[in-house]
Amino acid sequence: MHRRLPGLLVVGAIVAGFSALGATATAAIPEASGDACKLMTAAQVASVLSVPVDDGAYSLPDHSQFCIWRERGKPQMSAQNVQVNFLTAQQFDLPKIGPYVKGPESGLGDEAYWGYTPGIGYTLSVKKGGTYFRVQSRPIPEGMMRRSDTAADKAKWDEKSKMVDKAIAAEVLKRI
Repeated sequence: MHRRLPGLLVVGAIVAGFSALGATATAAIPEASGDACKLMTAAQVASVLSVPVDDGAYSLPDHSQFCIWRERGKPQMSAQNVQVNFLTAQQFDLPKIGPYVKGPESGLGDEAYWGYTPGIGYTLSVKKGGTYFRVQSRPIPEGMMRRSDTAADKAKWDEKSKMVDKAIAAEVLKRI
């Protein structure tokens, strides 16, 4: 037993060290705050998407800074939707220098810019004072279930997505 005690103490110290390191690393990551679902009503989102939507729901459990409004009565993969989430200053600034930034958008808040991720689509990030948020919509009938869009179709959906994102951002800006 006495020979095992030093080994157990070393293992215990290592586990405690990693636990403390993990807690420190987690605590160092800032998280945006705010209730994104309170920024808009289902009626406001429906008027922009031109389809009825359910009330906003948290896209991540216990994280009110992420909200999604989905087309009523449709499966998740085919529902048109709008997502709004609060960002930290770092989350707002970091993508501006990456390969997916697509340029500024004038007339929204203090600063706004577009990002594009292949396979996901456009996002609009907006700053007003010390508040940062991102909007992403999927205003495409049948959503991810579409199979054979032409390049012209994809360009049309991209433009519609950007139009919806701008309209949603303008509504959100009235609330912050």
